[in-house]
Amino acid sequence: MSVNSLVLRLRKGDRKALEDIYKEYRVSFIKWITYTHKCTEDEAIDIYQYSILSFYENVIEESFEKMNDAGIKTYLYSIGKNKLLADSRKNSKISYQEQLEEESLIEKEEEGQDKEVRVAKIKKLVSELGFPCSEILKLFYFNNLTNDEIAEVMKYKNGNTVKNLKYKCLQRIKNQI
Repeated sequence: MSVNSLVLRLRKGDRKALEDIYKEYRVSFIKWITYTHKCTEDEAIDIYQYSILSFYENVIEESFEKMNDAGIKTYLYSIGKNKLLADSRKNSKISYQEQLEEESLIEKEEEGQDKEVRVAKIKKLVSELGFPCSEILKLFYFNNLTNDEIAEVMKYKNGNTVKNLKYKCLQRIKNQI
């Protein structure tokens, strides 16, 4: 079936057309993105679903122009690649910002204080934060657990949740210093 006829069917509300497209490109998309961009299969599935949804919205909004038969595959792959790159940039910004915050916190504490006094002050601030901040920071800095390990111990969805909470907790400490 041609791209143009699929697009017309989608615009008329034919759900079967969307299902056909979804099934047609799913396996090859997931293999392609996991191989070329080294992401997990779960990430690849999420990105594929995002790509399908974006494609569908663009067809409905008529921003998807007439294309040749290879057009849908190319379009989906482009959306997926751009989404993966955007997520990667976002994650690296968070990691970089988190690193800067940690360095800033350490630099402020190091000014004119010896190590024991610094550690005592930070422990006091951490304990004053309350749950979950105090627990997350203790597990990360004093027990040297990774974000994923903390997520498992504290029953959070994943390490990214812990990373975001840890960042917010560090912000609170920074504001107190």
